[in-house]
Amino acid sequence: MSRQKIQVILVLACGALVALLSVQLVWLQKAYNAQERAFNHSVQIALTSVSDQLLAQTGKPQLTPAKPIQQVASNFFLAELNAPVDPAQASQLLRQELAKRQLQERYEFGLYNSLDDTLMFGQYIAAPQQAANPAPEQIIRHERAGAVPLYNLAVVFPGKTAFILREMEFWWYSTGALLVVVLFFTYTLVQILREKRLTELKTDFINNLTHELQTPITNIGLASDVLRKRAETLSPDRLTRYHDLIYAENERLRAQVERVLQMATLENRDLALRKETVDLHALLQETGQNLQPRLQERAGHLRLNLQATNPLVHADGLHVANALYSLLDNAEKYSTQAPEIDVSTQDTEQGIQISIRDRGIGIRQECQKFLFDKFYRVPNGNVHNVRGFGLGLSYVKTIMEAHHGQVTVESTEQQGTCFRLVLPVAKGAF
Repeated sequence: MSRQKIQVILVLACGALVALLSVQLVWLQKAYNAQERAFNHSVQIALTSVSDQLLAQTGKPQLTPAKPIQQVASNFFLAELNAPVDPAQASQLLRQELAKRQLQERYEFGLYNSLDDTLMFGQYIAAPQQAANPAPEQIIRHERAGAVPLYNLAVVFPGKTAFILREMEFWWYSTGALLVVVLFFTYTLVQILREKRLTELKTDFINNLTHELQTPITNIGLASDVLRKRAETLSPDRLTRYHDLIYAENERLRAQVERVLQMATLENRDLALRKETVDLHALLQETGQNLQPRLQERAGHLRLNLQATNPLVHADGLHVANALYSLLDNAEKYSTQAPEIDVSTQDTEQGIQISIRDRGIGIRQECQKFLFDKFYRVPNGNVHNVRGFGLGLSYVKTIMEAHHGQVTVESTEQQGTCFRLVLPVAKGAF
């Protein structure tokens, strides 16, 4: 499947998920509004019934009909009675009417002076399921001597929102199930993209591997064919040249196969490190000497600035040397002009830090996070001027982690790259 098709599928899938979640949110809002309307309606019916019963006892319904119940706020309801009311009776009637309508929620009720809206009586009623022994609380009284006993009834539900949300239990289950589906679908998409990227990297690796192996095989075949057919007619110099070519190409082929097998071993976690006390300064000097012939051919320079006071680490010298050489090799290969490589060491809290800096082509910012992935090579169209399998930096990271160290990179395109390695200092090395 092409990258463009995957992008189209990804966009459509994300759009579908967003639309599905949006529809669910709309239905959640509608369900909440419906539950709130039902709650408000039940409360208003209950308060209307309480008002009618209280007014009936005072003989006022025939003279002054009860006014409609007012919803002053979302959870605050007011019944204008303008009549003398017994607080205990009002409390009992309110309990009964709310219980009839399954409104088992805590509330506060009060009686207000209808003339100046001052609170005259108040009481808090806990929800039945919250009280082990639901005994009625004492009514708080604020009566005034000589006051006209004309009251209005008010009820407040402090837990109204939580009550409505509990009543929407089915909707929460359906929303949770939808979120699980969305998360699973998202995880599947991420895995598909990862597999697609891994497939592309492996395809590039196979193409590079075929090219890298084909070249030495072809050179060995040509040289062997000449020696087989014309060895007696060749001069000693040409014979030596063909022999050297076969030897060099065979060594190159062996090194390439060894690197691939080495990464396979690391992937299977069968790497057996032979750790010993290693002098990193000596290792850097030796590795630098191995790179000198290639630097001299290109008029390049390798400068060592070894400032660490304790260069001894407990490590596998062979693997650490290979990791260092891989970084130096990249610094030389990716320098378009005469290579200028600076290697320095310094002490840090974590151990000893090795910095390898070049002035090469650099690495784009968006590619740096993939540098240490296996098979990854910085894309440059379909052209790779520098040969390789995309295994070197992955190998470096694996070796550093196996030694409880770390590797980081800083790079600016067309200005160079700096790799920093940190290895723990060997214990008892001071």
